[in-house]
Amino acid sequence: MASFSSEIIGRNVVDVEGAMFGVVTDLRLAPTTGTITHVLVEHAPEIDPERLPWSTRNGLVEVPAEEVERIANLVHLRR
Repeated sequence: MASFSSEIIGRNVVDVEGAMFGVVTDLRLAPTTGTITHVLVEHAPEIDPERLPWSTRNGLVEVPAEEVERIANLVHLRR
C-alpha cells in the first residue's frame, strides 16, 4: 500500500482559475501531530515567486495546507 505522500508528490498544482501553478515535490508535516502543514511546490517557469504571498526556500514554494482547496487528479489551490 502506497503512503499518502507518495500519492500526492508529482501531482500538478493549479490555481483557482485552473492555470498551472507547478508540481508537488514534498509535504511538510507537524512533528507532534503528523498533520500536513505545507505543500512544497516547484513552481511553473512563468511564475515569478517574488509576487507570491508564500515563502520560497531552495526554489520551492511553501504553500500552507489551508491554501489547498482539494486534492483530486490535480491539487487545487484556493487562490
